[in-house]
Amino acid sequence: MKKQMMRWVLGLVAFAMVSIGGMTAQAASPMVKIGGVSVERSFLNIGTYYQATRAAKATVTYYKTSKPDTQYTKVITLPKGTIMSGWIIPKHKLAKGQWGNELSLVDGNLNYTLVNQGAKKGYLASGVVSYALKKFKKVKTPAYMPTYSYGDLYLGGAKATRESDSQVKQIVRITSNGYVELIHQNKRTNSDGAFAGKPSSQAKIVKTKVKGATRYLYLNTKMKGVKTTRVGKKSAYQYRLALKNLHQPQNLSSYDDDRGEIYVFDSLYAVGGVTYYTLICNGSDIED
Repeated sequence: MKKQMMRWVLGLVAFAMVSIGGMTAQAASPMVKIGGVSVERSFLNIGTYYQATRAAKATVTYYKTSKPDTQYTKVITLPKGTIMSGWIIPKHKLAKGQWGNELSLVDGNLNYTLVNQGAKKGYLASGVVSYALKKFKKVKTPAYMPTYSYGDLYLGGAKATRESDSQVKQIVRITSNGYVELIHQNKRTNSDGAFAGKPSSQAKIVKTKVKGATRYLYLNTKMKGVKTTRVGKKSAYQYRLALKNLHQPQNLSSYDDDRGEIYVFDSLYAVGGVTYYTLICNGSDIED
């Protein structure tokens, strides 16, 4: 599932690069090292973050979990201050024959309640786009986001990274707009929707402190299924979740006759003391 998402993301980036000013070539990406292996920086999960300076409309596509090809769209309002990670797709033909730019974000980037509230029964949110680009400004990556990650942390250690995602029982999702969600796998839907369902527990991040390899996420409520520490009694910062980067990148790279070397790396984290992994790199010398 996570690898399918990354192919979709890389496709958006490629489209944007080809479309800007009619350019067809891409400048060479600088190299970085992960676990002693040199990879192009563009292979890393490095999103660009945008914050709504005012309430902004966005169009959400919903698909039927039992029949993914059955879809509908609905316009929602993103509150002022909402942070989303995505790419600006240059001017192209929009709905109703109009032309314009489009801000498209990664699936699962916003919290479940915001994008799924009021959705038809049996449907889940998929793509989210906004055409109100004047209402967004570019911002730095939020401190609560894991390094080179889009925020999905899968339960399991080094061994689990080499198994199918279908074996994962649950994920902890750090959303771009500052929520922590615990989501259990739904085996009754397709692989892309396995972790798109309603969280069993969730909390708003109200403050973040970074100390060494650990991000301390201060939450507005206690979470079930994830170890949170109570650090106050009355303030909005009563509970704290520790998110520690274990700095143990897992090299899952392979070779393909058509694409050459395919670079895939997961990073291990301790979430409330329990080991999870998150995809941080996915790319090849010859993209699809």
